[in-house]
Amino acid sequence: MKPDSIIYLVATTPLFNANDIPAFEAFDKENTLLLYSALTLNHYENLKLISDTYNSVFCFDEKDTEHIPEIITSDHLDTFFADTSKKTNYLKKLADKYSSKHLNNLIIFSNSIGISQSDISKAFNLLSMEDEAIVIGKSQNNGIAFLGFNSFNNNLFQEVDWDNLHFENLLPMVNKHENFVHVMNNYISISKLSDFKQLYTELSKKESLSYCNQEMHEKFTHLFIEYKEFLK
Repeated sequence: MKPDSIIYLVATTPLFNANDIPAFEAFDKENTLLLYSALTLNHYENLKLISDTYNSVFCFDEKDTEHIPEIITSDHLDTFFADTSKKTNYLKKLADKYSSKHLNNLIIFSNSIGISQSDISKAFNLLSMEDEAIVIGKSQNNGIAFLGFNSFNNNLFQEVDWDNLHFENLLPMVNKHENFVHVMNNYISISKLSDFKQLYTELSKKESLSYCNQEMHEKFTHLFIEYKEFLK
């Protein structure tokens, strides 16, 4: 067990409430819900495999309170609900509640994919040092797939533009403070159609089974068939 390490799976919008979920580009609401659900459940499956090693908290928008999939609620997971439209306040509340109880903290954003168990272990190993350290999981579109820290810095949290979280915006903020900064690369953050196309390319590779099992592949395949015109 490593009670000093905790993972937060963080949604930045409603994911499961069909009335409030923001449509993903050209997708209709039904398939947007399927996309976001598949990404979230893929993380759930991966985190379940390492639940004996790392604690985890599933963080959702308060509008999703009555809409969480049964597979998650039946597992009696530690969940946290807040207003994701006020992201700085949302993440500050989350950090205030949990970070003081854990040395090493890893925020994984729910719209990401490509993070394997070995990636999570590597991130925590990089944080396991006496000096203040930050790990940034950079996606292929210069987004942020995950963010780890071993010392909560309130000033940094207030400075970061959580509504416009990109690598080129985050890195200068992080470098203003005395941290060891580690960057891990080549993840995917799904925020636009080009990312969806990249997802299709990556899931076509055998290596993707390290972070996306066959059942989850099938969920994404439905979307690839539905929106095949965007994959050309």
